[in-house]
Order: sequence, then C-alpha cells, then structure tokens
Amino acid sequence: MSFPLLADGAVRDEAWWRQVAASYPAPPDAVVNLEHGYFGAMAAPVQAAFEQAVRYTNEQLSPFVRGDFTLRHVDVLRARIAALIRAEPHEILLTRSGTESMQVLITQYHGLAPGDTVLWSNLDYPAMRTAMRWLAQRRGVTSTQVPIDLPVGDDEIIARYAQAMRQAVKPKLLLLSQVTPANGQQLPVRELTALAREHGIDVLLDSAHALGQVEVDVQAMDVDFAGFNLHKWIGAPSGLGFVYMRASQLHKIEPHFGDGDYPLDDIRCRLHMGMPPIAAILAAPAALDFHESLGGTPAKMARLAWLRNYWISRAAQLPGVRLLSPLDAQRGSALVGFAIDGMSARQLQQALLQRFGLFTVERNAGHIDVVRATVAITTTTEELDRLLAALAVLGAEAG
Repeated sequence: MSFPLLADGAVRDEAWWRQVAASYPAPPDAVVNLEHGYFGAMAAPVQAAFEQAVRYTNEQLSPFVRGDFTLRHVDVLRARIAALIRAEPHEILLTRSGTESMQVLITQYHGLAPGDTVLWSNLDYPAMRTAMRWLAQRRGVTSTQVPIDLPVGDDEIIARYAQAMRQAVKPKLLLLSQVTPANGQQLPVRELTALAREHGIDVLLDSAHALGQVEVDVQAMDVDFAGFNLHKWIGAPSGLGFVYMRASQLHKIEPHFGDGDYPLDDIRCRLHMGMPPIAAILAAPAALDFHESLGGTPAKMARLAWLRNYWISRAAQLPGVRLLSPLDAQRGSALVGFAIDGMSARQLQQALLQRFGLFTVERNAGHIDVVRATVAITTTTEELDRLLAALAVLGAEAG
C-alpha cells in the first residue's frame, strides 16, 4: 500500500489523514481512545502480514523456524532496524518488548561494584525504576533517585542531573528516558550523555516511547546502550522489541545467564529468548514499509505535534487545568500529562471515562500521579474537542 507524498505543511490536510486512518481498524463508537501510548494499532497490511505469518509458521513448523526464519528473516529485520537508528546490524539484539530490552541492559550491566552509585529519576518508567533499585540488593550499589518536579524545562533538568552526578559517590551508571512515559517530555539526551561521560558514567537510554514519533539517531545522541519496542509508534505486532549495544561497549553487558550458544563478541548471547515471537518478526518489515509509506518519522512527528498542540494550546487557557508537559512542541511528544486542581489522578481518569467516554490513563511520576492523554496519527480534531469540552466542565466544577 502506498500514499501520495504529503506536501510540506500539510499536517492539517484532514482528507489525506482520513485516507491514512482508513488503513486502520475502525474504533468503537462507545469510547474515544486517547491512550495510544500503550501500543499502536496495526495498519491493515501489517495485520494481513501477521495473520499470514501465523498461518505459514503453523504449517511449516520446525523446518522453517530452524531454517530460513533463523538464517534469513531475523537478520533482514536486524539490518532494517539498524538503518532506522543509524547503527550496525551486529549491534541489534531482538527482544520481546521495551521492558525486556531495558532489563537486559540494567540487570546484565556488570561493571558495578559495592559502593558504586547508579542514578535514575522519578520520570523514568516504573519498572525501570524498580530494576535500578534492585541493583542495590543484587550488586551492593547505592541506588539514587534524581528528583524532578513537573512541569520542568531543559535547563532545570540538566541542572538536576549535574548536581546528582557531582554529589554521587563513585557514580557509574545512569538511566535516561528519551521520552518520559508520564508526561511525554523529550529529555536533552545528547547534553546529558556528554555530562555523564565527563564523570565516567555509562548511560542506558530508554527509547520505548521515542522510536517512530521522534527522531532516534544513536550516533547523534552519542549513546552506547538503548532499549526499544516496535509496537508503539512503528505499528508492528506486540511482542517485539530490540536492544542497541555499541559494538565497542558490548563487553559491559553480561551474557544472559551465562549463555554459550554464541561467542562473547556476539550480541545474541545477551538474551536467550527461547521461542521467539516468530509471527511478529515476520510481520515487522511490513510495519516498517507502512511507516515509510507515510513519510517515516518526520511525517508522523509533524502530524502528532500538530494534534498535540491543537489541544494543549487550548487546554492551557482552561481554569483549573494544569499541564505537566512542555508547551514547546520541540520538547514534548504525543504523550501529555495533566491534572485538575482538587481532583486525584484516579478521579480525573474515571470522570473522563464514565462521564465523557474518553479513555485516558493514570501514570506515576514518582511523587505525583498524572493523567496522560496520547494522540495517534488517526486522532481527529473532533475527538480532541470532546476532551477540551470535558476538561472545561471538570475544571469549572473543581474550582
């Protein structure tokens, strides 16, 4: 499937985007989904490829999986993923999710000794915070949170991390989120990575919410380790992620439970997956094809930024509504965190769902819970108008 090229500045071309939306399943009428940050729908050609992959694998069984699948299809996908983030195919390890990707990096990072310090922030994904705290039990390190209040700008973010690095005893490892999961903020990754290098600190980058909606260039960001999934903004079937490890730094990540199927200089010994997500791997190239047919990340990024700004610029004027994400589209993303004075995040999320038919999600940012609304390229301005109308009512009631 292909689409005519989207002209510059045509992010508001609703006819073109309706044509794109027609390639996706029709949403149910009862509820407006504004929680596209969990995972994205497969476009029709991707779903068709996935269903065909399930049928084919179920027919061919082991002769295929132990043959062409392993020898050809896996390596084709690794090469395409590598090109997407400006890496080399041998620096790509397939996983089953962004969470598994980051857990490989965090739990198998072996350059830690008792007395070292690892750093993370309350804006990181909860499961990753848990893994960083677990290092204290497992490796005897000091696990330190970098406290960041919302809303926050780049200068304050850099200052907070810089202070934490200066104050830490034997700082060794830093977890960073390229796009923070609670409020969709794009961190200044290159600046923070450079700062970490000055202190001799390795950075593990969580890019789960980045790939496909903001630019990801591991060379430009100068990162050595990063974890991803393919089911959020690329639109591949769920159950598929990957890890990037710079080849020169591969020795810093231990083999998975002493895996010996591959030599130490082969990234594939860093995860013994067992049975891989075969159909998802086979269908992933169709998702990458569809992604590219839309104009790739630049087109998606522009559309998502326009939709996001459409509603947050209006929401910022509503009494009682507090936006906890950057207003600047260059620092924000499709994910937006917000609150209403006098309401808990749970109360707000439930009111939006039960009274107004709007599905959002409650997310934790350490000391605060927020409600997150996330647009997709298929989101309509009518749906966002419903969100704005609901927030106006709830904000007035809370005031």
